[in-house]
Amino acid sequence: MLARVRATRGKVREEPMSVKRERGAFVRDPITWTAYGLVGYFAFTMTVLGPIMPFLREEQGLGYAAASLHFSAFALGGVLVGLLGDRVLVRWGRREALWGGAAGMALGALLLVLSPGVWATVPAALSMGVCGALLLVASEALLSDKHGPWSAVALSESNVAASACAISAPLLVGAFAASGFGWRPALVAPVGALALLAALSFFRSAGPPERDVAGEGGAPTGLRALPPRYWAFWALVTLGVGSEWCVGYWGADFLAGTVGLTRPGAATALTLFFVAMLAGRLLGSRLARALPPATLLAATLCVALAGFPLLWLSGGTAPTLLGLFLTGFGIGSVYPLGVSAALAAAPGNADAAAARLAVGGGGAVLIAPFALGALADRVGIGTAFGVVAPMLLAAVALALGAGRGRVY
Repeated sequence: MLARVRATRGKVREEPMSVKRERGAFVRDPITWTAYGLVGYFAFTMTVLGPIMPFLREEQGLGYAAASLHFSAFALGGVLVGLLGDRVLVRWGRREALWGGAAGMALGALLLVLSPGVWATVPAALSMGVCGALLLVASEALLSDKHGPWSAVALSESNVAASACAISAPLLVGAFAASGFGWRPALVAPVGALALLAALSFFRSAGPPERDVAGEGGAPTGLRALPPRYWAFWALVTLGVGSEWCVGYWGADFLAGTVGLTRPGAATALTLFFVAMLAGRLLGSRLARALPPATLLAATLCVALAGFPLLWLSGGTAPTLLGLFLTGFGIGSVYPLGVSAALAAAPGNADAAAARLAVGGGGAVLIAPFALGALADRVGIGTAFGVVAPMLLAAVALALGAGRGRVY
């Protein structure tokens, strides 16, 4: 595959991608595009659980507690892979883990579609979480090592794909449901797209498989201790994911309870948060070409921290929605930039570093939104929503400290 580099005397001269890599340019080769597509499939499958849940609850007569087990099971899968995923990557290899995770997610989605009761749908969600986390860990390690100094760009762009696919999930569920086909085709149709991506990837892939990177001194990745600076970025990513899903899970209830929007109106308004996240990731992927991830992290977190008081305290519809947009815009780049900074802080140990990030991210999704919900039962959603503010403050402090080489 060739990449155009310049025009000479009116004709375009072309150079191989390997030459562009040697000259220090960022190159999206077929493996990179494949990773983007698979991360997008993961994001779609994770997000689609929310829009399908009202239909699943009605079909199976589930209460809120039973329905929430699906989200908990998916997040638990991420924690399990975070504890053991580096060993799987060392044993299987990254490409095998990447495609194995994608295939497992597809099988889990089909099991969810075909399952007659909660006794089967919850295990289906768990399998989707385990396989999806394996896919995510493999993609992050692969993109980080493959693109080196451009890893922040690659990871940001992969999360742009994730945001775009996440936005499509509720739209696809709504479209199929409104057309009379029900919610199930919204899970089945992307499996067909995944099969097409697999066919294109295997037909277009060229050259020997990527070798897993060994650490200095010949030690395989995953067997050496991670440095303190890595753990600072790990904590930052965990706080960012927790903040993101607190707003994502409870934002509609907050808007309905404090601003006075109807529930359908609040659910629609929450789309603004995900659109803002996509916009933030698009901008972040461009700025990552010129600025270090730690600097961008501090800046984007400050945007979120400036927007959240408007969202939480203003009370009026317009300023609240403006705050919602700013919060999403700021939070959007935290995950990809934080992952890039964390992996860069653990050179030669990408498998273990990516796996431990899955523990933090999965744990944040598992704990933070449900802790906010439990607090809301006691003090109300308006007051409980404020727990996001100290999480963002702590993340800013970590970004500033880790960016200067200090760990608090």
